[in-house]
Amino acid sequence: MQDTTVQRLITNIRAEMDRQRLSQEKLGRLLSLSQPAVSRRLTGHVPFNVEELDLIANKLNLSVADLINAGPAG
Repeated sequence: MQDTTVQRLITNIRAEMDRQRLSQEKLGRLLSLSQPAVSRRLTGHVPFNVEELDLIANKLNLSVADLINAGPAG
């Protein structure tokens, strides 16, 4: 079972991606990853690294703390 912080992080990223209509393919281009590599991260099979989280947060106009803590939904 995943750590609840990791689950929350993934849930928050996915929710904000949906809100902003950001596809896994587009996120992959931002991170220089393939869509399957992004999918593995969004399912928790591979962890995001700090640089990836920073890029994602910037793209989504959030802070990394927003993604980890309360998330975009508050």
